[in-house]
Amino acid sequence: MSHVVPALIAAATLIVAGVSATALPTAPDSAVAAVFPPWWGREQAAAAVAQSDGLIVREGAIGTVLVVRPAGPDLVERLRAHGAVLVINPAAAGGCLGTGTA
Repeated sequence: MSHVVPALIAAATLIVAGVSATALPTAPDSAVAAVFPPWWGREQAAAAVAQSDGLIVREGAIGTVLVVRPAGPDLVERLRAHGAVLVINPAAAGGCLGTGTA
């Protein structure tokens, strides 16, 4: 039973990834919602954001969904290079963001 939740999160991530191409922010200085693998901890996701030169604005409903502002250019590519499985517009992330804060 403990493997059901991560499997559901992974499945949902894959579904969202399929429709998220239009959900990317258009302005280069826009915040993004970065979704990291569900088996990562919040600390590992936060470290990946730091390595990507991003600034955490807030945390999502789970610790591996973070809203991030860029500290430099090409944030989306850097987040993906450091492990993000999905990078989308925070408005498109909806329920994944919950009410948590960073």
